[in-house]
Amino acid sequence: MKSKKALLKRLEELEKIISHLQEKAKVEKWLDAHEVKKLLNISDSTLWRYRKEKKIPYKIIGNKYFFPESFFTKSVETKIFNAHLL
Repeated sequence: MKSKKALLKRLEELEKIISHLQEKAKVEKWLDAHEVKKLLNISDSTLWRYRKEKKIPYKIIGNKYFFPESFFTKSVETKIFNAHLL
């Protein structure tokens, strides 16, 4: 019987660890303008136009622009997934 209780306890511990890791994964990483320009191989003016036209989400902290990395990851995944349509 102790082995069953020990297994249940261990299972609960693993569930807590998994839950913690999932929460940690939800933390958004933000890229600065330099990283985005390098990632997309675009100029300052193109990045400015994308912001102006609301093509990419961003936040301003102080006087710096930051962009959610997940937006670019999802965009690339969508393009790869739909590559057969091109």
